[in-house]
Amino acid sequence: MIELNESFLIQLVNFFAMIVFLNYFLFKPVMEIADRRNKALRGLSTDAAKAANDADKSLKEYEYLGAEAKRATSAILIAARQAAAAEQEKILKDARQRYAETVEAALAKIKADIKGVEAGLKGESEKLSREMAVRLLGREMR
Repeated sequence: MIELNESFLIQLVNFFAMIVFLNYFLFKPVMEIADRRNKALRGLSTDAAKAANDADKSLKEYEYLGAEAKRATSAILIAARQAAAAEQEKILKDARQRYAETVEAALAKIKADIKGVEAGLKGESEKLSREMAVRLLGREMR
């Protein structure tokens, strides 16, 4: 059986002293280090979540800006195509008008040249007719 004597009391006091000593110099510092590490890990976890959230926001903003840029580019291209088509139509209209004016001027010049040639030929034909009559008749005509 267990004897309750002096050595038991000394061992009991020694045991409690060792618990107090270990608690003060070992358990509390180790627990404080573990708490600091847990707090740091929680902080890193929070920072990582915040960074992921910021990255998601940045990605969404980038995608939105990309879509806006595409829309703006499309609008600019459509406007440029419409302006080019209008300019092309204007150039074609001007070219057709100049063509019509050139053809008209050429026809007027040809008509004037024909009248001039006809008048010249008329005078020449009368001269040739007189000459032929003189040669055939052998005398001058009046």
